[in-house]
Amino acid sequence: MNWIMPLFYLLLTVAVYLGAMALQKRWNHPLLNPVLIALLVLVAILLGFDIPYQDYQAGGHWLSDLLAPSVVALGVPLYKQLKQIRRELPGVLMVVTLSTLFALMSTVILALLVGAANEIAVSLAPKSVTTPIAVMIVEQMNGTPSLGAIAVIVTGLVGAIAGIPVLNWMKITEPKSRGIAMGTACHALGTARIVQEGGEQGAYSALSLVISATISAIIAPLMVPVLLQWFA
Repeated sequence: MNWIMPLFYLLLTVAVYLGAMALQKRWNHPLLNPVLIALLVLVAILLGFDIPYQDYQAGGHWLSDLLAPSVVALGVPLYKQLKQIRRELPGVLMVVTLSTLFALMSTVILALLVGAANEIAVSLAPKSVTTPIAVMIVEQMNGTPSLGAIAVIVTGLVGAIAGIPVLNWMKITEPKSRGIAMGTACHALGTARIVQEGGEQGAYSALSLVISATISAIIAPLMVPVLLQWFA
């Protein structure tokens, strides 16, 4: 009967997330992001009942294993907007490439300027890339994968919570621009949030996510060591 507790933790996670979604629909406040609320509630439960993370993960990993297919599912809105995207692909490539380069450079430079060790700066560099690719990039640059994964999660959560209010504040209303911004800056979590606005936003966000991840995987191992030498 050793499957009972893992199943319980799985159902608990799903129940907490559904409750968090109900809260967001009820009050529709940016801080009531379902991922953030579910994370906080689950952490409180684990700490409150002194449940080891390894025990929880025995059931939680079933949801973690769905991360890859969920990212692939983001290709659905992309496919629906494919004809329009083909016409504008060169411009999207240029914008996302420049944004990705700026994100990589600014993250490393700011980390070094505040006195962070090279290993920390390297680990934070691909913070705007989806987790599996970010971990791969960090490992390739001899950083700390766990720190890189945390940076990605925090970036995604902040983007999912504050991204749309910031876009509204800046009066960026064009669907394509909103999608590109969210996908490039806050990867899958940002895309999952912006797709709620519409299929066009979701398509451009998914496309930007993929382009940004690809560029980061190619450029980061070449650019980051050069930046580290400049600030050595």
